[in-house]
Amino acid sequence: MNKESAAWLALRIIGLLALGRAFLSVFGAAVEIFNLWKLYGVTLEALASQTERLILQTWVGIGLSLTESIFFALVAFYFLRKGRAIHKLLMHESA
Repeated sequence: MNKESAAWLALRIIGLLALGRAFLSVFGAAVEIFNLWKLYGVTLEALASQTERLILQTWVGIGLSLTESIFFALVAFYFLRKGRAIHKLLMHESA
């Protein structure tokens, strides 16, 4: 295996890892949505202030999880489909 093929292999592995992280973030968002659904079902007046705070925190968590999944999906797309600029950096040899 030469240096060029090893560099492409490394880029593809990084892309697959980023894709896996994107799927984990989507799963985390799904769990947060399930938690949100459960929180909206709480009707006790004694827990109303805590429930509102938890609902807000859950919405923030959903937003962060979805943003993270989009970011890692874009990184995965770049490393799996394109990756020329990073490959060029890996192939650079100083004089």
